[in-house]
Amino acid sequence: MAKKKQDAAPTRSAKKSLLKQILQAACVYYTVTTFILIFLFWLISDDITRAMHPLALMLILPFSVCFAAANTVFKSEKLSGLVSVLLHYALTMGGVWLFLFLPNKSTGQTASGALILFLVLSLIYAIIMGVVLYMRGRIKRITREESNYTSVYKS
Repeated sequence: MAKKKQDAAPTRSAKKSLLKQILQAACVYYTVTTFILIFLFWLISDDITRAMHPLALMLILPFSVCFAAANTVFKSEKLSGLVSVLLHYALTMGGVWLFLFLPNKSTGQTASGALILFLVLSLIYAIIMGVVLYMRGRIKRITREESNYTSVYKS
C-alpha cells in the first residue's frame, strides 16, 4: 500500500510541474501579445483608449493557455513528429477559433469570410511551422555532425 502512494506522488508532482510550465508560458504569451497589440493600435491611432475592448484583451489569456499547451505537446518526446504537429495545429487553431474569432465575430460576417480567414491563418501556420521544423532539423543535423565519434567495434 505504501508503494502505491510512492508511485502516485511523482505523477502528481509531474502534473503540477507540467501545469506550472504551461501557465508560466501562457502568462508570457499573454503579456507579449497584449503589448504588441497595444503598440500596433498606438501606431495606427493616436487614441489608444478606443483600441481594443477589454473583453477582447481578456480572451487572449485562454488562447495563450491553448497555445502554451500546444507548444508543450509539440516539444514532447513521447509523440511522433506528425502527431505532435497535428495536435499543435488543432490546439492552436481551435484556440484561435474559440477565443479570438467567435467572440469578436461581427453580425454581418458571412461563412465564406470565416472560411477564407481560417484558410489564410492555416497558410500562415503552415509557413511558420515549416520554418520551425526546418530549423529544428538543421540544428539536430549540426549537433550530430559536431559530436565526437566513438567506435563501438574497438576494444
